[in-house]
Amino acid sequence: MEHRDVVIIGAGPAGASAALELERQGVDHILIDKEAFPRPKICAGVLTPAIADLVGEPPRKVIERRIRGYLLHSASGVEVRSGFPRRGYAVDRTVFDRWLVSRLEQGPLLGRLVGLQQKASCLEVRTENSVIRCSLLIGADGVNSGVRRMAGVPDPRMATACQAAVPMAPSDIERLTGSWFHVFYTIPGGYGWVAPHHKRILVGIGSVIAGASGLLALKRFLRHTGVRRLTKDHHPKDVQAWRIPMSGPVREPCHGRVLLAGDAGGFVFPGTGEGIRYAILSGRAAGHAAAEYLLGGGAISRLAGGYARRLADEGLLSLGDVDFLDVLRSPKSAEGYLKRLTSLSRQASSS
Repeated sequence: MEHRDVVIIGAGPAGASAALELERQGVDHILIDKEAFPRPKICAGVLTPAIADLVGEPPRKVIERRIRGYLLHSASGVEVRSGFPRRGYAVDRTVFDRWLVSRLEQGPLLGRLVGLQQKASCLEVRTENSVIRCSLLIGADGVNSGVRRMAGVPDPRMATACQAAVPMAPSDIERLTGSWFHVFYTIPGGYGWVAPHHKRILVGIGSVIAGASGLLALKRFLRHTGVRRLTKDHHPKDVQAWRIPMSGPVREPCHGRVLLAGDAGGFVFPGTGEGIRYAILSGRAAGHAAAEYLLGGGAISRLAGGYARRLADEGLLSLGDVDFLDVLRSPKSAEGYLKRLTSLSRQASSS
């Protein structure tokens, strides 16, 4: 049986960030992912400038397109531009995630979590290939987290998302989208998006309402006047579906010796579905809290407080402060939200 101080399950942005922090502090750990890298990842793939501040400027091979900011649309045509202070990026998550793990001294090992058992003073983590005893476990294994389920932490409320790729010439994408990430608040219980990449536009929808974000709903969204203006009726392909946490962080992001980060902990901004930045921040916070506990000693009860402080310092515990399930319950209520944003934007500009 193998012994480690920390086991990290999931090597996406949250898990890779936790591993990087543990490497920096010299803490013994192992990073495990169920798939070999590069592995496919469904995502709109928009990086805000704040993400570059966290991980550094991505190399050119990682960048699909430079993004100017968010352009928000209501059902009646109200538009709110939320420009980035400097350019963000569109990335293919398969390439971006591989780049993140390439920066680690020790990359992820291949393994699928099959069991988790709490012992008196440790955890016993079972994968298909091994049994590992550890002091702490960081669950960064995504929206369908096995760590979260095995630890007995309830799932956050989920939206179902559906996305298609629309192939197009790069110059046409620039001309039609202006290199803005377009978000449409026209979907009951959620929103739709148009994300410009290099040679394709990713068009998707997400909703907490059953039937509002399936394949038929995506087809209706593709026929929306505003979306057709951006895609010029090019034919979509590669339709894929997944889930997105929609209620902010789970109630117990630290449950005993288990810390949850990224989508596994519900660290997604419900208003736009942005999760990459919060995955990186929560992963780094989990790694720091784990190192602080292991290097400082003391009762295991201190771990939860240390993690909560790190999350609060990064503003991650406030992700669920606004009840977006209420804001997005209908296109009409979402329009009221956008009008308030427009008013605030004008006040800020005048001052």
